[in-house]
Amino acid sequence: MMLRLAPERARMRRAALLLAVMTGLCAPLAGPAYAQVPPATPAPADPSAPEKPLDEDDMIAPPVVDPKGVETQAVTPVIEDPLKRPDGFGEEAMLKPVPVLIKKARSSWDEGFTTIVATLRQIDAEMARLKLTPVGASLVIYTATDDNGFDFEAAVPFDGVTMEKPQDGVELSASPAGKALRFTHRGPYDAMDPTYEQIANLLDAKDLEAQDLYVEEYRSDPRTTSQDDLVIDIWVPLK
Repeated sequence: MMLRLAPERARMRRAALLLAVMTGLCAPLAGPAYAQVPPATPAPADPSAPEKPLDEDDMIAPPVVDPKGVETQAVTPVIEDPLKRPDGFGEEAMLKPVPVLIKKARSSWDEGFTTIVATLRQIDAEMARLKLTPVGASLVIYTATDDNGFDFEAAVPFDGVTMEKPQDGVELSASPAGKALRFTHRGPYDAMDPTYEQIANLLDAKDLEAQDLYVEEYRSDPRTTSQDDLVIDIWVPLK
């Protein structure tokens, strides 16, 4: 991985995802001022006078809606199949935030893939306990590296609602968002170094500045797919 080959990128600080909600407040435009004569104030009603009962002509019946006559149609959520997405090499795209269950972990380089899969399975177990449904591709967010290994956050997108708090180090969060470059790697996890070298060369050639994290999106499920058949999109968020 480039994180291992490029020492200048190895001292990445812990990246925090900031989701800011900006609310625009608009005041109505003031029209031109005109001199006006104030209307005459009506005489106050006599509280002791009895109220005039409504005549039948004054009563209006509310409209009646026949529920059987209203056509309804179930809407099925559209979930993208990651494997049908075309491969990419450096095109700019937008990462869209989605709700995820996330867990932080650390691994040595030699045990990287094994640790990633084990962490994803721990998230799966907690998701089942919370009765949430996994959707989409699993993510691995690299937050720091050194000669001995790397820190990362494993994330699994989900659908559903829970009132319970996650346990065992799992947290509710959102996936990274914003402008990024997308690169596709096909093949074993341990054979990703050339792909990361190409990413570093492209960033240097285009004089682009990346954020201090990288996101691997596993388009093929790393829990069940052989390493030779892995398809991984590497997202490089830009500053």
